[in-house]
Amino acid sequence: MAPIIYPEIDNDFSAEQILLVDDNVTNLQVLHQTLDGRGFKLLIAKNGPNALAIARKTKPSLVLLDIMMPEMDGYEVCRRLQADPETRGIPVIFLSAMTHTADKVKGLRLGAVDYVTKPFQPEEIIARVNTHLTISRLRKRLAEKNRELQAINEALEERVKQRTAELAALNAVYERFVPREFISLLGKESILEIRLGDQIKKEMTVLFADLRGWTTLSETMSPQDNFNFINSYLKRVSPVITEHHGFIDQYYGDGVMALFPGQADDAVQAAIAMHQVVAGYNLERRRDGFQPISIGVGLHIGDLMLGIIGSEDRLQGAVVADIVNLAARIESLTSIYGANITISGTVLEHLRDPNRYNHRFIDRVRVKGMESPVTLYEVFDGDPPECLDLKKETKSPFEEGLCLYYDRKFAEASVQFNQVVQQNPGDKAARIYLERSAAYMVQGVPEDWTGVETLTTK
Repeated sequence: MAPIIYPEIDNDFSAEQILLVDDNVTNLQVLHQTLDGRGFKLLIAKNGPNALAIARKTKPSLVLLDIMMPEMDGYEVCRRLQADPETRGIPVIFLSAMTHTADKVKGLRLGAVDYVTKPFQPEEIIARVNTHLTISRLRKRLAEKNRELQAINEALEERVKQRTAELAALNAVYERFVPREFISLLGKESILEIRLGDQIKKEMTVLFADLRGWTTLSETMSPQDNFNFINSYLKRVSPVITEHHGFIDQYYGDGVMALFPGQADDAVQAAIAMHQVVAGYNLERRRDGFQPISIGVGLHIGDLMLGIIGSEDRLQGAVVADIVNLAARIESLTSIYGANITISGTVLEHLRDPNRYNHRFIDRVRVKGMESPVTLYEVFDGDPPECLDLKKETKSPFEEGLCLYYDRKFAEASVQFNQVVQQNPGDKAARIYLERSAAYMVQGVPEDWTGVETLTTK
């Protein structure tokens, strides 16, 4: 290995900087060799005062700090770093041959984020450095991400309100119209038998499907093109619902609400088939020079009331149940988690064989208007083949990360989620948990924490 050069302090901080502090040149060489070539700028300090001066000047992203040093030991260096407002936020990892628990506890109490015992394994150093650099990056962006999430939540709340208004407006234009499926479910042979107030309670699966980026897409088309496009899309996905023993209750612009009176599997298989149909449709759109489209699908199951409301000269079929609103909210979360199909835990429990589908747990949330938390799962059988394969390949570290996360082992969990993100950079769910783990490591965990995310603005 080439001899280590001890650089002059300068103002070129374009690369992420790691400060290596040790009075032993051999130890510095091993650390330098371990981390060299990984995109970091490595700074060297052979004693405590030198380390403090470099840290104040360069504000490194991480400090690897030996404890046993002359003049000033690592404990004192760490204490001074934490006492100085200019360097307080720099994460410190102690490297020491001191193995007693008391030594480790002392280091952590002084503000260090980790403690590695010498002799160390290069793989361990690399893993811990990557983990704490990730945490440091996420901490810096945490405030901004929280603001973004708040804005997203507010937009979702407004979107649900808009969808509710659209459904009400659509129902208002119906005049003595009742879907054929309503007639059968109400035990009637003909629409002539329908009477105001007819109703039935039944367990059904509710499916909401929505075009993503519809507003932006529609702005590029004329009103006539918009109309033609919607009908072109709906004529492809609507038969899929019928083929899987469901029926469409409402069209609302770019969205579809469907009901499945039979097995929950019917609804899940319909959602998968809808994505397959859209994939085929996108081949046609690309061939004709149009942008591809994508949809999000949300599913929930429960008891609902089907019935006829209105007046004697104006009737319409209606569905009354909280599960309808919840299904819509589940669909609205698909883009947040990067999922094409999101189902509630209740739907998963109703499947004849859940392992028949490629699925994974993604979150537990409490949404506005619902007292009990909702468990969410992603079904990714409808994903493009390359995305499906990546999620299958990373399912094990993702689920291991979840176990560690809910066991409050956030540092270990972040390692697993970081592994998932490195293999599948497009995995939004893994990124969310990576950011949450970092936040809890930085801010601490409330005593009453249960892992349920409260989304009060939805």
